[in-house]
Amino acid sequence: MKDNKVEEIKALIAARLKQIKGDIPYNEISGKCHTTAARISDVANNNIDCQLTTLIDIAIGLRVHPMDLLNIDYDFKEYYRSLDGK
Repeated sequence: MKDNKVEEIKALIAARLKQIKGDIPYNEISGKCHTTAARISDVANNNIDCQLTTLIDIAIGLRVHPMDLLNIDYDFKEYYRSLDGK
């Protein structure tokens, strides 16, 4: 069973990918990297768990730093406190 917070974080990363993608077609992004348009769409729509290499490759296709895809508004410190019972 997956942690609901992990699913929330994945959804935020997917939304961030869509935000960065904007109006760029998935096939245009896939033409600049080694990930298919369908796979990029699956990640952007939070349909799959992706490997780190896929996330890096999508960043290459978007011509952004991979960290940009993970730049989400989430209070990890609060999440960790709740995990630690504090």
